[in-house]
Amino acid sequence: MNDVSTSQFDEFLSFSDLFLLQISFRGDLVSFRPRGKQFWGWSFENRLQFNFVEHFLKPNHITLDLFLKFIEDKDYAIEYFSWKNPAGKISSPYLVFFRTNEDGKSKDILIFVKNQVSQVKNNFPIEDKKYVYQSKYLPGFIHNLNGPLSTILGRIELLQLKHPKIEEFKEIVSVGYRLQSIMDNLSFKIQNETNSEITKVNLNRLLREELKFLNCDLFFKHNVEKIEDLSNNIPEFNMDYFSISGVLSESYQFLRQFIDEQKEYVFSLKSYVNGSTVGFKIDFSGDFKSPGKKGTDLPVSFEGGAIEVTRTAPQGLDKSLVAKCMETNNGHLCLKCEKNNLRVDFNLSLAKN
Repeated sequence: MNDVSTSQFDEFLSFSDLFLLQISFRGDLVSFRPRGKQFWGWSFENRLQFNFVEHFLKPNHITLDLFLKFIEDKDYAIEYFSWKNPAGKISSPYLVFFRTNEDGKSKDILIFVKNQVSQVKNNFPIEDKKYVYQSKYLPGFIHNLNGPLSTILGRIELLQLKHPKIEEFKEIVSVGYRLQSIMDNLSFKIQNETNSEITKVNLNRLLREELKFLNCDLFFKHNVEKIEDLSNNIPEFNMDYFSISGVLSESYQFLRQFIDEQKEYVFSLKSYVNGSTVGFKIDFSGDFKSPGKKGTDLPVSFEGGAIEVTRTAPQGLDKSLVAKCMETNNGHLCLKCEKNNLRVDFNLSLAKN
């Protein structure tokens, strides 16, 4: 391409939120476009540091022979793959378009990668932006509500001491503390999930708070019997809170599609530790319907990590969310869903984190 067409092509890639990597069959990154942009730490300037085996094949646990078979005899191929940046960090899976290119002298692989950040922004419906603004100020709302509530509770407790024979005071105080507990639960969830930094996580506390929060689903509160079975010997560990709570929340939403709201169910939540592995299990029992509201048919069977989630996770599961969470915590997810029993097993290795 001449200078003008090259410039126009870069503008087209930028407009389309695409990166183009041209890789030789020797594994060299011979070209990177658009110029001046970066994809997962890679750019035109540092392209010579790129090693196809180290920075692409190994993160995806495939060999060169397997990869060549994947694109063999195809005009193009589309699949999710992870990448390793120059600092050694592995990305969540990106949607990738492959095409082989021959010019008579050499044979290269053209790889188009979609910019995930832009894709998320562009896919966010404008009419839903109001929910972002509403949730943004929820912590302040809770804070503003907690102050007056604490004052009211304090005054009623003083009145209760002065008039111990008035039984209604006891009920009012009990309801007040229950309301305060609900707000504390919401505040705990929001503060921990909005904090993207690595923090000390108590898995049992996380599971208790998430289970309590699920009572905001009125069906879950009134029609589901809850059972906690939390192990006492799970150590605290450093982790992004949402990388665990996000998997739990999305797993519940996936399972909920099979519920018949005229029936009752039993929901068991268990934590466990096995050597350096910690995790939680959900056992949801009852008479479920199929297909679910998201179109998923029972039975469902899935097992794997972040890459497997993007490729083979069942319909109805938010693959991008779960894969992103699991990329953060190196987690492993197992779904076993049948007509009378829905099970989730999620675990992560503390040795890898």
